[in-house]
Amino acid sequence: MRRTPLDAWIAARLGLPDLAPDAVEARQLEALRRTLAHAARHSPFHRQRLADLPPGFPARRADMAALPLTTAEDLAARGEAMLCVSGGEIARVVTLETSGTSGPPKRLFFTPEDIEATLDFFAVGMSTLAGAGDAVLVLLPGRRPDGVADLLARALPRIAARAVLPPESWTAGDLVRLMKREGVTRMVAAPSQLRGLLDDAEFSRAARARLAALLSSAEPLDAGLRADLERAWGCEVFDHWGMTETGWGGGVECAAHAGYHPRMADLFLEVIDPLTAAPLPLGEPGELVLSTLNRRGMPLIRYRTGDAARLLPGPCPCGCPLPRLETVPGRIEPHGAGWRTVHPRKGKRCICNDF
Repeated sequence: MRRTPLDAWIAARLGLPDLAPDAVEARQLEALRRTLAHAARHSPFHRQRLADLPPGFPARRADMAALPLTTAEDLAARGEAMLCVSGGEIARVVTLETSGTSGPPKRLFFTPEDIEATLDFFAVGMSTLAGAGDAVLVLLPGRRPDGVADLLARALPRIAARAVLPPESWTAGDLVRLMKREGVTRMVAAPSQLRGLLDDAEFSRAARARLAALLSSAEPLDAGLRADLERAWGCEVFDHWGMTETGWGGGVECAAHAGYHPRMADLFLEVIDPLTAAPLPLGEPGELVLSTLNRRGMPLIRYRTGDAARLLPGPCPCGCPLPRLETVPGRIEPHGAGWRTVHPRKGKRCICNDF
C-alpha cells in the first residue's frame, strides 16, 4: 500500500529526517511557542489572554489545556482584534455566518503567506489520488481569487495535473460533455453534489467509464454514500476534512481509508470534552480544537471547531506512525445533559458557503 504523501511533506516542513511521533510533537510545540509569542505581541485579543505565560510555554502537549479556548462567537465579536498584521498585508477576507446564532458573522483574514501554505497542502494532498497528466473536474464553489476552486486550479499544476472547471451553473449533461471533451480522470465535489449526480444515469455511465478516483470535501461523507459511489461508479473514494478556519485544507485520507492524515505541519489538534472542555486522550470522541502553527495574519489558538472527532493513535495501515483524525461524522450539538453528533441534512448544498 502506498504511504500517504503527506508524510514526506510534513517531515520536510518540520525539518525532520523521519516522522518519529515524539520529534513531530516537539517541533509542533516549538511552532506553538512562536505562534503564541507572535499573537501576544501583535494581537489585542490574544495579548490579554496570553499575558504572564511562563518562559518556554508550552513545554508539553498537556500544557495547552491551561490556555483559554477561542470560540466562533469570539471570532464574530472580536475577529479584527485577533489580527496580527496590518490590513494592507491581508490578501483574502472570508465572511461566514456563525452557526446556531443570529449574531454577527465570523470574519477570517489570510495573508499571501497563509494562502501559499494552503496551496502547498492542496498540491500534496491531491497527489494522494491524482498525478501527472490527470484532468480533475472541480465542482466545489469558490472561483474568486483565492477561493477553493481557484486554489485547487492553481495547486494541481504543481503535481503536473490540471483542473477542469465547469460553468458555474451546470447540469449533469454539461458535466458529461465536459468529461469527454477534457479527458477527465478525477473529480472533487461535495457529498450533496455527489448524491445528486449519483441519481443521473447518463452521468453515472460517464463516471464509471472515466473516473479512477474522486475526492469528497466540504461536508461530512456518510458511509452509505461512499459505498453507493464506489459501487455505481467503480472508482476509489477519498475523503477530505477541512474548514475555512484551517485555511480550507485540514486532512485527507490515504489509500487505507482509515482516517484523515492531518496537516500536522500547520495545525495542532486536540479533542476535548464538549461539556467540561477537559482534554481527552487519543481514541476518545469529543469536540475538535485546533491551533494554527504558522499563520501570520490571524492565528487561531485553541479554537473550538464544533466538529465531532476522535484522534486515532498510529500507525496507520499505510505505515504512517502519526495520529490520524477519524472521519468527522458531523457537528456537536447539546442534547439533554450531554451532547450528540448531528449530520448535515442530506441534500443540503455545501455547508461552507463562502469558499
